[in-house]
Amino acid sequence: MTPSSLAELHASVVAAAAAGARRLSIDLDDVVVLDSAVISTLIKVLRDVRALGAAVTLSASRKTLLDTLRVTALDKVFAIVAPGESAAPIAPIVPVAHMRRQRAPILGILIAGLLGLALPYATSTAVASDLNADQIVQRVAHQNPEMRSYRARLSVDLQLRSFPYVAQHLAGTTYFKRPDNFEVVFDKVPPYAQGFDRVYSDIDDPTNWARRFNVAVAGRKSIAGHDDILLRLTLKIRGRIDHQDVAIDPASWHIDEMEWYYYDGGYISMSQDYKAVGSFSLLATQHATIRIPFMHASAEGRYDDYRTNVAIDDAVFTKGKQ
Repeated sequence: MTPSSLAELHASVVAAAAAGARRLSIDLDDVVVLDSAVISTLIKVLRDVRALGAAVTLSASRKTLLDTLRVTALDKVFAIVAPGESAAPIAPIVPVAHMRRQRAPILGILIAGLLGLALPYATSTAVASDLNADQIVQRVAHQNPEMRSYRARLSVDLQLRSFPYVAQHLAGTTYFKRPDNFEVVFDKVPPYAQGFDRVYSDIDDPTNWARRFNVAVAGRKSIAGHDDILLRLTLKIRGRIDHQDVAIDPASWHIDEMEWYYYDGGYISMSQDYKAVGSFSLLATQHATIRIPFMHASAEGRYDDYRTNVAIDDAVFTKGKQ
């Protein structure tokens, strides 16, 4: 849908509510992709018609739309019906003036995570507290449900903070293909940075966690002024890593930070930021601190030139798993 058609949709539904309609329905089956622009408009419609004492029902039958409604939790905010069906009777609409302390937690997540609006985190963390570790990982893994694959260029500036104090620029390509294929391939890696590609692959591969780790909720962690869920990952088969801690923003289900703790005292911390690429939310930058025996380093990574829903040879992932 174009910006003008979305504006027309918003205006027509709000006008009907202002004219006295109490139950309004929006048919989504003609929407090609339920992207962030459409979701933003639906939330604006919901907010404005509720202020007028009306309710909105969404009508959809296509599986891709229903999956997106479920993954984004819009099915907890709107009544979702099949075409031709009627929604169940709605509860009385609470006037906006009395809703400030009773706003729906899921709606809070949608507004804060999908529309980028400010909202107290008490609502989103309250919802997240009802989820177990597996459900949280599923939320993280099922972001961007309409995206089948992507390819992007990754550049990393690595600075050794210990002898020999050299700086190194690494360039490579990162790949993703559903359901669970992630890979980072650097063009050339110096000997002291061997294994660095695995760090970059692991942080962006929640679909692989259940196979390699026991995953548990470990509490909360404050990240950039908000409250993240902290997951603790411990290897099912002991290796060099004692455990990994993953901080997840419950408003967007993004991974804000990952920390690796090694048995030999080594430590790696990586934080990351995101950007909009079309209708998708994808990695923009990563910031790493590396303290392992005989090496102290920092790294700044940047993702550019995204190509989404492109064909990717499975051999790219097979090579990385050998």
